[in-house]
Amino acid sequence: MDSTSRIQAAIALERTDRIPVAPWLGLYAATYTGLSKRDFIFSDRKRHAAIVKTAVDLGPWDMTYMGENASELMLLAAPARIHWPGIELPDDEVHQVEEFELLRPDDYALFERIGLLRFLREMALRQYPSIPVPKGMLMALSFIRASRACARALRVAGIEPAAGFMHPGPLFEYFSIGRGLGNVCRDLYDRPEALKAVGAAWAKAMTRLSIYWAKTVGVNRVFVALSRSSCSFISPAHFEEFVFPEIEIIARMLIESNITPVFHCDTRWTERLEIFTRLPARRSIIEFDGETDMARAASVLGGHTCIKGNVPAYLTAFGERSAVLEYCKNLITSVGNHGGFILSTGCTIPANAKLENVTAIFEAAETWGRG
Repeated sequence: MDSTSRIQAAIALERTDRIPVAPWLGLYAATYTGLSKRDFIFSDRKRHAAIVKTAVDLGPWDMTYMGENASELMLLAAPARIHWPGIELPDDEVHQVEEFELLRPDDYALFERIGLLRFLREMALRQYPSIPVPKGMLMALSFIRASRACARALRVAGIEPAAGFMHPGPLFEYFSIGRGLGNVCRDLYDRPEALKAVGAAWAKAMTRLSIYWAKTVGVNRVFVALSRSSCSFISPAHFEEFVFPEIEIIARMLIESNITPVFHCDTRWTERLEIFTRLPARRSIIEFDGETDMARAASVLGGHTCIKGNVPAYLTAFGERSAVLEYCKNLITSVGNHGGFILSTGCTIPANAKLENVTAIFEAAETWGRG
């Protein structure tokens, strides 16, 4: 089987000739190739070359992201203050994200009144008044062209690009960054109708944008951010009232457009796994980081949805190679032995990961993931 067929088989919960391997590449690709963090973020060409080289050299892997989480455009789109390498920080420092109250209580009504694209333009101008709208549009077009080229280069190397668009997820996820988590949690009590009135419109508009963008890039998967919707941040009652209805909208729209949702579940989801069984079976990927119990995930979601994960960041950065191999072996034998599993890192590979620990992931799949 080639990488494309392995990934598709895993989504369909079918057995593969080898467990697919798909670590999330971000700034570690800069570390591995000797590229400064500044160049990785600000140059699409250099970032993508580093991604392809790293994914090939250390595998070749079956799938990886294209460094979107550490790109200038995606960071500019975040409703938070970015401290950039080469500007506020030394050239080779990892960028830092600082939350502040960019979004105000009346911005729920603003979104309802003006719609997604004008709202995003307003947020961009509010945060970066020095970047005019025409320049921002040119940056977006350039990013799409570069992403198409990177996707082609990965596929020539036998590696699938993981996603064609990075969907910020339900309204709660985006606003909890833009207003600050504490403010949005208070909004759940003080302004519940505002959130519910806007939530469905947000989910539909952002998902329409993601479908168009992913099809233009040529990758029929869309990353969907789910971190602050976890058990670590929001109650079951609030999740059911404010978040899950939007997850259903996002999943339905993507699947109807023949696009695979890749739900990125950062933080602890162990007690909330059952909600994914309400979504269509064999049509999604759910990626977990090191906080979720993978044995429990396999118990709940096995036979329903493809699971991806979850070698923890601390293990690749500070652990021993033998510990990484053992962790991967346990994942393969306990989670991946019946199909529907993709071996990956728990979120992105940290920039300070040890090379021998990263290579151990592919080695483990070759050793225990065949047959």
